[in-house]
Amino acid sequence: MVTTREVSIDDAATVTHMVAALLAELEGGQKQGGPDTQLVVDLLAMKERVYGFLAFTEARPVGLIMLSESAALFAGGAYGIITELYVVPDQRSSGVAMRLIEAAVGLGTAKGWGQLEVVAPRQLVWSRSPNLALYVKAGFAEMGPRLKLQLDGLASQRAKRNTAGRSRLDPRRQSALCRPDFSSARLA
Repeated sequence: MVTTREVSIDDAATVTHMVAALLAELEGGQKQGGPDTQLVVDLLAMKERVYGFLAFTEARPVGLIMLSESAALFAGGAYGIITELYVVPDQRSSGVAMRLIEAAVGLGTAKGWGQLEVVAPRQLVWSRSPNLALYVKAGFAEMGPRLKLQLDGLASQRAKRNTAGRSRLDPRRQSALCRPDFSSARLA
């Protein structure tokens, strides 16, 4: 029998281990390690923004789902994002993932979230993955690709570019912004 319970800071080592295993799988074994346990502790301490559930068979942890709360106009207010979902290999296709998704739906309903989203890995990998079928079975609908801009170290890169006079903006947009504004100039 599979049971679930909300994660706590005391579960930081288990969460760290499971997320490391998930990341290693997503990167095809290329990614070594995982999140730092202190980072996991810090995130789990953000009780009003970060949530998670562990799944157990007897006393053994066999799955994890992590969520964060966000808000957007398109979502009609607050909504949840599944950031990580992992089930140990020997427990896959046994209902563990669905139990974790049900726990997430219960949390979202209780918090008044308008929707629950999940971020898909690279589309080619995702389209061949049994995970897509799991989410569709749970009632999720595809919305399209999601893009990201990595911000780590971006501030120092921007400082270097600003001293060199360069910008991350598209060159056409940058030149439009740098054009002199003659609209208020007087004609002589």
